[in-house]
Amino acid sequence: MNKLFIVGCPRSGTTMVQQALNRHSSIAIPPETKFFFSFLGHSKHNQLKHVGRLNNDLNIQLKLPDSGVRSDEAGRVFYEEMANQYVDKLKKKDIRWFGEKTPEHTGHMARIRQLFPDSKILILYRDGRDVALSLSKTPWMPGGLYVSFLVWLYYQRLVNQARDSGMPNIHLARYEDIVANPEKEFTSILNFLDLPYEPSVAHGYGNSEGIPQREYLWKAPALQKINSSRVGSSQSELNRTQIAILERLGQHTLTSFGYPLLTDGKNPLSFRFLLSLSCRMAMFLAQMPWYSLMQEAGDQMFLRLAA
Repeated sequence: MNKLFIVGCPRSGTTMVQQALNRHSSIAIPPETKFFFSFLGHSKHNQLKHVGRLNNDLNIQLKLPDSGVRSDEAGRVFYEEMANQYVDKLKKKDIRWFGEKTPEHTGHMARIRQLFPDSKILILYRDGRDVALSLSKTPWMPGGLYVSFLVWLYYQRLVNQARDSGMPNIHLARYEDIVANPEKEFTSILNFLDLPYEPSVAHGYGNSEGIPQREYLWKAPALQKINSSRVGSSQSELNRTQIAILERLGQHTLTSFGYPLLTDGKNPLSFRFLLSLSCRMAMFLAQMPWYSLMQEAGDQMFLRLAA
C-alpha cells in the first residue's frame, strides 16, 4: 500500500481532513498512532505501553519484538504490520493508501521519508490566532493562549523548512480554503494522491472510524459537515489587547502565510509578561518526551541542510 502522512499544528484541521479522506473508497486512516513521535526508538518499556494503546485504538493485535523497535528496518516492518492488520479488518476492498494523521509528526518528516521514501505528506496550516484560541480550550494543552500561539509558531517554522527544503511529494493545504470550497480543495488533494474525486469526501459527514471515543470531547466538530463557522473565531472571542499581543509575537509568520494583521503588530511586551510567558513555556516543554524532542532536532537539522 502507498503511505500518506497528514501533518500540521494541532487544531489546524488535521482531523477534519482525516475524516474526509476516510470517506474515500481507496483510503484508510486510523486514529493517531504517534508512531514516529512516541514509539520508534523509545525504550522497550514505553514501546510496550504504546503497543497496548495502538491495539486498543486500532482494534488490532500487534506484538512487540523481544528486542523492541529501534532501527529503521525494524520500524518499517512493524509499521507495515500495523497498517496491514488495520486494513485487513476493514470492509473496504480496494484500499490503495494507508494514511497516518499525527500532528506531532510535523517535526519528523525527514525520518518519515527515511523509512518510506515514496510516501506522500499532506501539510495543513491555519491562522495562528484561531489555532491558539482553539488549542487553549483543549484539556491536554496547558499554558493558555500565548503558549498555544508559541506552539503554532514552532509548527509553522517546521512547515517553512519542509517547503523550502524542496522535499518531493509534499502538498500544502490551507484550512480556510478547504472549509470555503471543500470540493475544489479535496479534488486537488486527491489529484496529489492520483485518486479520482468522490463527492462523499467533501460533502459527507458523521463517520468516526479515525477518532477514539475518549477524544470526542475536542474532536466532535470533525464529525460534522465541513463548514467555515470557525474561520476568524479569534476576532469575535478575543479582545483587542489579546490580538495585539499575538500579532506582536508572530507578525512576520502570520503575514508570510497570508494572514493580514488587525493591529500594527508593534504592541510593546513588558519584561514581566515575557518572563511569565517563558516560565509557562518551560513548564510545557518539561512535560514533553525528551527523546522525541531530540529526534525532532535532528530531523530539522536535516531539513535545513537540504534547503
